[in-house]
Amino acid sequence: MPRRGLLTLHGSAYGVGFTVRADSEALLAEARVHMPPTWHPGRAGRPRREYVLQHLRDGVVVTSEGMPLGSGLSHLGALDVLESDLQLFVAQHSKAFVFVHAGVVAVRGRAILLPGTSGAGKTTLVRALLGAGATYYSDEYALLDGEGLVHPYPRALSVRTRGGEKVRMPVTKGFAPSGMRPVPVGVVLLTEYCKGGRWKPQPLSTGELALALLSNTVPARERPAEVLATLARAIAGAQGFRSVRGSAQGVAKAVTRLAARSNRSGSVRADVRLSRLRAKAPPPRRGLRASRR
Repeated sequence: MPRRGLLTLHGSAYGVGFTVRADSEALLAEARVHMPPTWHPGRAGRPRREYVLQHLRDGVVVTSEGMPLGSGLSHLGALDVLESDLQLFVAQHSKAFVFVHAGVVAVRGRAILLPGTSGAGKTTLVRALLGAGATYYSDEYALLDGEGLVHPYPRALSVRTRGGEKVRMPVTKGFAPSGMRPVPVGVVLLTEYCKGGRWKPQPLSTGELALALLSNTVPARERPAEVLATLARAIAGAQGFRSVRGSAQGVAKAVTRLAARSNRSGSVRADVRLSRLRAKAPPPRRGLRASRR
């Protein structure tokens, strides 16, 4: 695809680089909002991936490294495709953290992990838990460091419109607090919506708990030894539960109460890991001037 007249954005996130090119300033400006959290401008980061967004007669086409990812798309549809592929690329290749598909909130200084891939209803339950007083960490990935602690992935909530497209809803201070520091895992909850479903959480065995996270861990095949060691540390002081649920709002208070009880019985070992932590997640940096190439 030709590169003349395209506006260019170079950036990196969590040690992984990317380049986004677009044929309009408006589209590139909108693309910035869909970059991974804490991304910053520049050509640092390896490996790198390039994305191109261009307008054709029937809509926007998105390609990556010459391969089509979507065509005939609206602006929102194209940005959704870009965001999903870019964030997965970063999750697969980042050496800074182990990325697990999960919604994350914190209650009393310990994380509640809601494993599940995109479209599993994580955001709906995360929003309800925030309304019940939880602290926001992520609606897409749990970032585990080498000690098994969970770091924030502070992107705006991904809310689907009735037409099926995603829009971003920032988590403001007036709505809920956002986590700033890493926390140990307190509860891992396997749950899905079922019309008329009754909330009856059943405990998971250690093996079931580990498998629930492993099956949602992005780099599990590429870095199995590292992933298994990290997950073992993460669940050392955690408890797991499984249950269907009705409406997210209807179970949010019950989930926070369950987490609070589980946290009181959590191991001291997790607190020791937290006190030994030396690194903090990098603060987000914004802004990048578009250049023509």
